[in-house]
Amino acid sequence: MRKKRIVFFIGQIGFGGSEKQLSLLLKYLDKNNDYFVVVFNKSNYGELTQELKNNGANIIFVPEKLKSIFGRLIFLISITFKIKPHMIHSWTVHDNAYVGIIGRLFNIKKIYGSVRGSLDGTSFSIMPKVFQILSLRLVPKLVVNSSDIKKQLLHWGVKVENIILLPNCVKPQKVINPSSIKNSPVVCNIGNLRKNKNQALFIKAMKIVIDEIPDAIGYIIGQKVEDEPGIENILIKLINRAELSQNIKLLGFQKDTTEFLKKSTIFVLPSLNEGTPNTVLEAMSLGVPVVASRVGGIPDLITDGFNGILVDNNAEKLGRKILELLTNEKQRKNISTEAIKFINQKHHPLQIKKLAERIYEF
Repeated sequence: MRKKRIVFFIGQIGFGGSEKQLSLLLKYLDKNNDYFVVVFNKSNYGELTQELKNNGANIIFVPEKLKSIFGRLIFLISITFKIKPHMIHSWTVHDNAYVGIIGRLFNIKKIYGSVRGSLDGTSFSIMPKVFQILSLRLVPKLVVNSSDIKKQLLHWGVKVENIILLPNCVKPQKVINPSSIKNSPVVCNIGNLRKNKNQALFIKAMKIVIDEIPDAIGYIIGQKVEDEPGIENILIKLINRAELSQNIKLLGFQKDTTEFLKKSTIFVLPSLNEGTPNTVLEAMSLGVPVVASRVGGIPDLITDGFNGILVDNNAEKLGRKILELLTNEKQRKNISTEAIKFINQKHHPLQIKKLAERIYEF
């Protein structure tokens, strides 16, 4: 079989969910091919550069001095001319238009864009309308990671035959047993400090929990983001107003969130919108029971009451569901067991690798 040259475009290669998914996929894809990852922006919190290289990728950074669309396009044209790829795939929605233009200029047969998060309430929703349309229409095929995003694209007028579902996968983990609480129960939340991640609701729900279990601990793990810099101060004020500073800790950016999940009794994600969140997959793979909002691709992962708990975005309901799990060891153990089974059956990297290679027609 002839060696193929495949180029992925991505906004940055920090420690976010999209970046981790690309790195994990590259680890398992056919090593007889050549893979290139074109990165548009530097990350403020470290990068997966070495991990991507270890997984077989050649990394190309767009020069920082190139800020204009035209300047970046010229650079992309030059490297595409050198690589002569058989396939290009934009891994982030903001870069779909570049891939669409480059693919047509070089008559590349396989051109893919991506939509990896909800179109509502995320950075896509604040893009100028013309860029939203171009990012969805300039690529012939759009790869999504949840059935909910597929529905959103259909609503935007994208034809069903142009949408491809490629679920997220999760690195196999050594399973822990979170069903027994030996010390203070730990309720963990992971996500960038954004309005969409709804950490404010998490704090309000934890107030209900702590009123009944005074030694309960809440971890909020995630960094500030440039486009919503005020969220951290809002959360600090909420914590202080509720007199919860001894129980709820803002831990900021953490490179290895898995270590915190291993210490957690429950993982909670009360987002307003989601694609298929890595954090939910990681918690489930470790057997940490998940309580999450009934939005986006989360219901694709969680069957309520079976392998996790789904809730509406209401502080009282969320708090009561957390309490229910913390005080019911049998339920936690059952959910943990079923979550691990589900992840191994549906979201193992080898399964997603086979699906990706069918999509790419390797």
